[in-house]
Amino acid sequence: MLDLTEALKSTQTTEESLGLCSVLFYQSEHCRDLVKEVFSFDSLGEPELRQMKVASWNEFFAVNQLMVDMVLIELTDCDDVVARMAELAPQIPNTASVIVIGKEDAISTIRSLKEMGFYYVFWPVVKSELSDFMRHVVRNHHGGKGLGKERKAKRIAVVGSKGGVGTSLLSCELARFLRKETQSRVMLVDHNYTDSNLDVLLGMEDYPKIDMSKSSVQLTQLDEDSAQSLLLKVNDGLSVLAIDGEKTPVQDCLKESDAVTSLLLRRFNLIVEDFSSSVPFPLDHKFFCESFDTVVVVADPTVSSVRSAKRILHNLDVAARMSLRTPRSLLVLNQHRTFRDGVLYKNEIEKELARPVDVEIAHDRTIPATLLSGKRFIDLKGNFSNKLLSLSGLVLGRSIEIKRNPLKQLLSPLKTAMTKK
Repeated sequence: MLDLTEALKSTQTTEESLGLCSVLFYQSEHCRDLVKEVFSFDSLGEPELRQMKVASWNEFFAVNQLMVDMVLIELTDCDDVVARMAELAPQIPNTASVIVIGKEDAISTIRSLKEMGFYYVFWPVVKSELSDFMRHVVRNHHGGKGLGKERKAKRIAVVGSKGGVGTSLLSCELARFLRKETQSRVMLVDHNYTDSNLDVLLGMEDYPKIDMSKSSVQLTQLDEDSAQSLLLKVNDGLSVLAIDGEKTPVQDCLKESDAVTSLLLRRFNLIVEDFSSSVPFPLDHKFFCESFDTVVVVADPTVSSVRSAKRILHNLDVAARMSLRTPRSLLVLNQHRTFRDGVLYKNEIEKELARPVDVEIAHDRTIPATLLSGKRFIDLKGNFSNKLLSLSGLVLGRSIEIKRNPLKQLLSPLKTAMTKK
């Protein structure tokens, strides 16, 4: 005999299982009303509705990095959908399915968004077509299929041309600034396995490194959850991976770090890795080309550092020609010394390297005292903080507005005129 009550409960459960934690960022009321109607008609849950504004966007992702399953973004008033999505991508969780709604009907737009792991809906669209499309995306999301499964964290390698040029400091501060600017989840990887100072730079009193040889779970048995448990929490949204290399060969530590990082590519949006040249292992330039999206080379104005930077950049170019991927390279000139004897100037460095310096950081004698005092550069104004903002913008591929002191802006032309005299 058919139990009608049980049958209805089963149907209700199936429909509710299709429901997701969703958000729509809309630009028009027509799109908002249509999406809301489709969600209601197909029992997909109640999407959160927000206007497509910067403040609303940042506010949502500041608190919903782990909870959102589906993000719908209307860009019908946008002139370049692909460029805009490239700017927004670092803030969207890699585990969320993303649907972009726009008016561009070019094949190149669809292809570019597909490569980025985003679905695309051409506007205007009728209710029946959007309904079919939404159910298709939802089924893919529940089944771990579709475009979203290929989205992974952007990996940024910060490489020192030699030891003592400030690579670790820039790695830590870059991770902090990226977290602040994107409100996304950021992971910092410490590749100094034996004598690290990241605990001081991060302001962490407790910095227990992971000795994989003593771990109860073997490296080959790790999954996403167990890999996540190996991280140290710096603050909300920023974690660090630190492998202990006191009794483990450096190359094995590097393999362990990369294995754990690879498991967490879907759980983080941005991963910053500190490759200070004080670490005694040769750089694998092919590995950098195949694994990283951006390589930041840090040099100081000494001859030895510039020569080493030139060699690193050249080897990256050679490796890129033999690789399917070509990471962006950024050059940071860190003026961390006060003396000028035997030191090259910026124009001389650019001539030697045959490329411009992307970010030049002037000497700032207050940096050590600021770090030891517990203050954070993300909360301070000054030249060092502004340069880190510029570097963050280059890494993210977008411009970041730097708020300057009005008095300094007023006096700047006068100072320039006096310098010319």
